[in-house]
Amino acid sequence: MGKEIRYTRQIGTPLTEEQIARIAAARDFEDEYDEDCPEIDPVKTPELYEALLKATAERNRRIERVLREAAG
Repeated sequence: MGKEIRYTRQIGTPLTEEQIARIAAARDFEDEYDEDCPEIDPVKTPELYEALLKATAERNRRIERVLREAAG
């Protein structure tokens, strides 16, 4: 595994040629999945997918409730 590079780009600042080249090279890398955080796929991991849908629905209900309380 190579050295991790982090860069925070300021809005309006153009990318350098080196940054553009790094982005282009990154397209060729294979996806890496973490065993502790598996991909959530409805076919491969139906239990995780169902739990994701339930958690998302609950989050959306909470957000809607908070927005309603703030508006009224």
